[in-house]
Amino acid sequence: MKRALAAGILLAFPLWAGAAGPAAPRSSALTDAGSGCGLGSLLFDGNAGVGAHSVAMTTNGFLFNNTFGMSSGTLGCDSSQPVRYKGERLYISANMTKLAQDMSRGGGETLAGLAELMGVAESDKAAFYALARTHFESIYAHESVTSDQVTDALVGLMKADTVLAKYVS
Repeated sequence: MKRALAAGILLAFPLWAGAAGPAAPRSSALTDAGSGCGLGSLLFDGNAGVGAHSVAMTTNGFLFNNTFGMSSGTLGCDSSQPVRYKGERLYISANMTKLAQDMSRGGGETLAGLAELMGVAESDKAAFYALARTHFESIYAHESVTSDQVTDALVGLMKADTVLAKYVS
């Protein structure tokens, strides 16, 4: 009975610590949908899958090391980078057809939503729309293009653009 209680506490504590901690694991999850920075991320660097991310996040939450990493610039943490939700791939995947229509004409609600999601400032949206329209043929290179290919092409073009490079890392 004592063993079961101890095992339950050990299993529940990391979950509680992650939920009640200084929000580092949650903010990490929002920024890259992964395990973020911290000792857990360093220990499991290069591993993929739900198990590796879960154990890395649990380690970070259990040891409360994200705050230390952020304030000291260690453990793979870089607080100079903006906190961003990187849901572009999901958004593009869910809106492939409408986004293609908007990109082909250089404007529209779906393209505006993508600009908003990517954090493009109001003053740079015209450049973003123009880039999408100008390079539509290379972004949507063929009929069976995947959302990952669209995302990679768009991000690649933005990186090469002097105005839009600041929105992609």
